[in-house]
Amino acid sequence: MESKPPLPKYILRGHTSTIHALEFFASNELLVSGDGDGWVIVWNVSSKRPVAVWHAHKGGVMQIKPWADDRLVTHGRDHALRVWQVRPDDYARLSTKLPSEGTDQDKHLQPWLLHSLAVNALNFCPFAICEQRQDGLDSTALEAHAPQLIASPNGLDQGGVDLFQLPSEHRISQLKSDPKVNTGMVMAVQIFYDDALSGLMLISGYEDGQVMAHVYQGEMDSQTPRQETGKWVRVMQHKPHSQPVLSLSVMPSKNYLITSSADATIARFALEILQGHGNLVSRQNADKVINTKHAGQQGLSVRSDGKIFATAGWDSRVRVYSSKTMQELAVLKWHKDGCYATAFADVGESERTSPSWPGMTESTSRDAARIPSALETIKHDREEKARRTHWLAAGGKDGKISLWDVF
Repeated sequence: MESKPPLPKYILRGHTSTIHALEFFASNELLVSGDGDGWVIVWNVSSKRPVAVWHAHKGGVMQIKPWADDRLVTHGRDHALRVWQVRPDDYARLSTKLPSEGTDQDKHLQPWLLHSLAVNALNFCPFAICEQRQDGLDSTALEAHAPQLIASPNGLDQGGVDLFQLPSEHRISQLKSDPKVNTGMVMAVQIFYDDALSGLMLISGYEDGQVMAHVYQGEMDSQTPRQETGKWVRVMQHKPHSQPVLSLSVMPSKNYLITSSADATIARFALEILQGHGNLVSRQNADKVINTKHAGQQGLSVRSDGKIFATAGWDSRVRVYSSKTMQELAVLKWHKDGCYATAFADVGESERTSPSWPGMTESTSRDAARIPSALETIKHDREEKARRTHWLAAGGKDGKISLWDVF
């Protein structure tokens, strides 16, 4: 007897246009989504209700990433990258009226805008973010809001990438395109620190299907922008795709890179960076390439334990793959139109404690000694279950978000 196909646990309805960005944050207690009309919605994962709704961009939202638990970085088609403050106390003044309810964007208060940068958005490539290291250490150990590095396509050099620093808002470096290689536009980027080299690595996917990796050698100075003394060194170049790269993601272990494209191919690269004879070299060929027979898979995301990854398909299917074998593990069918974004809840975040977010049960020292009521106990158990669930969220053209619990 064949088993029934999996169904989503919940459907979040509120957007009226295509969803391009999804991200869990605040220890999985909150999910943020962004759509093609510029709306951002923060959802309480336990209650499945909105806790904040605002119009963030005049163009569509391309990407959303958290900066700690109380800041969100959004990238819009209006060529703006903005940092919003969303502390627990800030939600009380923000609207929860959804775009699907016919809301007027002018009547929605925005969170406090901390930073705004002018960045390129012509080629639909969303930004990448990572914490800036100081003196070889992660700056998270030094302060709550560690300085961040932002990678975004250059506005004039279609194959180039700009590197910005927050909170200074300075452009501190630029990876220029190689005039000898016609890659077309940058379509996807990732940045992270390579521990073996103690250097910043930038991964970029291009319009012609090529994937490159560069390592920065030297010091970056956020106080004197555009006067960099270091240089970018290419350590990998390969063309695993025949169509534009749509998304790429580095494994949490940072030893593998996975890419997807407008073609039906998904490729995995072993990021084995070796240093010898003063030159950096790497494996040039993909570690494994699979033909999925399903063109147009994007929104690739890897779960925080590195065991599985998911893609959003133009054919309205969400596919889950094994990171180790690259085999397809599940095809999630619910959406009727194309899917464009996926996001995993962080399976390690469930062990953390976090501030009391909107709609979450709050315990104070004054009432800690009293016995909670049955209703409070049920609510707390529901919140803990939602926070510890290995959620997979998906969104697309229909403006709906499906929440799955399949692995």
